[in-house]
Amino acid sequence: MSEQLTLDGQPIIKQLRVFIVEEHDYYAASSVEEARALHAEMVERELEDVDESDCEEAVGAILDKQWVDDDGEPLGTLRQWLSEAKSPGWLTGTE
Repeated sequence: MSEQLTLDGQPIIKQLRVFIVEEHDYYAASSVEEARALHAEMVERELEDVDESDCEEAVGAILDKQWVDDDGEPLGTLRQWLSEAKSPGWLTGTE
């Protein structure tokens, strides 16, 4: 199957959204399946070991919640990090 391209010959970039996997890792991905695959690769597990019910899209106020470091200094928001993401990948985590 050939890759779809834009009129200027660049690959089509899927709309990225934030997904929470296993309650503590946040990914920029275009689907639940893609977020699960990214997580499985990151934690070196088989995709089948990352249950679909452990992956959900982050929506609403959580996207704008300010993350802070251990000293209380602001780090940014999920919405900010998503807007800066150029491709699917890990954004942040809580563990």
